[in-house]
Amino acid sequence: MRAVTYSRISTESQSETSLSEQTRRAKQYAEMREYDIVASYEDIGTGTKTERDGFQAMMDSIDDWDIVIAYKLDRFHRSSSNALAWATELNGLGKNFVAMDIDVDTSTAMGMAIFKIITALNQMEVEVTRERTIMGIQGVKNEGRWVGKPPYGYDSKFAQTGDEKDKGILLVNPEEGDIVSSIFDLYKTGATKSEIVNRLINNSILTRTGKRNWASATIGGIIDNELFYQGHYYDADNTVQDYTWEAIL
Repeated sequence: MRAVTYSRISTESQSETSLSEQTRRAKQYAEMREYDIVASYEDIGTGTKTERDGFQAMMDSIDDWDIVIAYKLDRFHRSSSNALAWATELNGLGKNFVAMDIDVDTSTAMGMAIFKIITALNQMEVEVTRERTIMGIQGVKNEGRWVGKPPYGYDSKFAQTGDEKDKGILLVNPEEGDIVSSIFDLYKTGATKSEIVNRLINNSILTRTGKRNWASATIGGIIDNELFYQGHYYDADNTVQDYTWEAIL
């Protein structure tokens, strides 16, 4: 049987099994089964990126091989559903592949059936993890805690104290808080977002990143979140609740 190997690493500096080691193990696997290695293909980049030169070259030469061997399943595709679709396509073309980490050879009917079960279970695990993450985030929000990077006008209390109980608690950034108040004052006197941007730039007021490139969208994001800057939020029941920290407005 004519075999090719496929190896991939995410980045040149990432700590993972090297391309050469992946290829060596795949070749060793082929030799143990007396496959004839006709070529080896490699890529450096993410498994989600479609422009993978090595992978594309391998698929372009599909008439020259019967089976492709990889060290791990995620070397082909990170998504289990994408891997299954690709494996099914290969199978329909009379080609097969081996992912050594799950030790399944899709050249057999039993191997293909087992592979489908494994990928389905992997995908289910991904979905369950995603649901738990969403539920966890919503739970934190329902406790009146902030999730993610602090909005303009606030700092993270946890970043200052390192105390676990301070996670999701915000502190008013005095300088930014004054700017937020000024933005709302200008808006309520009839100033447009563009006019507010010009006022900030003309007064040499810098953004959080220390630049002068204020944008109307940034101002709009602040203005549209007046309820937040007033110290309130909507809980899961769409009821207005109060944050535990100081409000800017």
